Amino acid sequence: MDLKITQARLPGRSHQWDIAIANGTIIDIAPSLLGTAITTLDAQGSLVIPGLVDAHIHLDKAFLLDRVQWETGTFTEALQETANAKRSFTIADIQTRARRVLEQAIAFGTTAMRSHVEVDPMIQLTGIKALLPLRDEYAWGLTLQLAVFAQEGITNQPGTKALLRQAMALGGDVIGSAPYVDPDPEQNIRIVFDIAQEFDRDVDFHLDFLDDDAPLLLPVVIAETLKRGWQGRVCLGHMTKLAGLDPVELAAIATATAAAGISVLALPATDLYMMARRDTHNVRRGVAPAHTLAAFGVTTGVATNNVQNLFTPFGDGDLLKMCTLLAQVLQLNTAESHEHCLAMATTDAARAIGLPNHHIAPGNAADLVLLNATSVTEAIGAAPTQRTVIKQGRIVAQSSCQQTLFAS
Repeated sequence: MDLKITQARLPGRSHQWDIAIANGTIIDIAPSLLGTAITTLDAQGSLVIPGLVDAHIHLDKAFLLDRVQWETGTFTEALQETANAKRSFTIADIQTRARRVLEQAIAFGTTAMRSHVEVDPMIQLTGIKALLPLRDEYAWGLTLQLAVFAQEGITNQPGTKALLRQAMALGGDVIGSAPYVDPDPEQNIRIVFDIAQEFDRDVDFHLDFLDDDAPLLLPVVIAETLKRGWQGRVCLGHMTKLAGLDPVELAAIATATAAAGISVLALPATDLYMMARRDTHNVRRGVAPAHTLAAFGVTTGVATNNVQNLFTPFGDGDLLKMCTLLAQVLQLNTAESHEHCLAMATTDAARAIGLPNHHIAPGNAADLVLLNATSVTEAIGAAPTQRTVIKQGRIVAQSSCQQTLFAS
């Protein structure tokens, strides 16, 4: 036995448990385990959760606030100013900013991540060339998927199709785009599925994000998913327009989404900041109703999306804080709903990006986080600072907070 965790509380279980780990894998869980281990970690009644899974983030666009101009805070401004900033991106620059996010994320307990990587005629293959080496460099701390991503459109950007294929040939794990910025969004969607089929890769769209009157693109993606036989291989980020549907419409589209095996990720930090800016009163939240979608069988998750850029000028990559935010905005008010919220940042998020068996059970990878909390409600209520992070059975990070009070 390489590592034994003792006296741990586990999500969805009562009492305390010991966890035995060998060769990076959980080999046993019981109220009390005999036998010695090379390393023993006494949880002392604290909570152990599966490793956090940040299923939607942009490493190449993190920490840009010092090089952009912003006045309105709108999506259009963010898109244009970020495009301007991309002109000066270099491999070294992207790697410096990405490393900062990756190292913070690992320390917070993220053991798996999917990052979108922009590819277009402006930046060409700089992003994918910058991030591919980091996928291997940080494998000790997290599993990193790279989603080749067309942010600026495809049909309106000559040469983008060829660049996307080149990026996939270099080693992209997933292919995706933001169809709503393309003048021909349906053709954009078809092109992405064509490339996915060519390389036998999963699909990840930013979809139905803008709060305009354009019709939902989700039915188009559902139809293409079924046509291509890509059930279980499509993930959608944002989906803010679903928050504006009446219950009957939402039930119908959620049922169809579940039947197609399509996953949906809520991105509350960005969506709360960007959506409903034209509302003068009774402002909409504009966050995908992940809890309602899940009730209809849709695999749902919560993710960071951006860290300190014009799309989201806030954040540090701590996914537990996203759980806190989502629980607040969706008004999750029971212990059961809090456990579901945590699952959306762990087991369900992993399933959404094609990583099965990401839960605490014998035979599964020992990707775990020990938190200074005794319940899931406490963990997402305060996102505790003190954490011990385990990747494949090895302690890879520990964080603590020291406070000193000086009474007069």
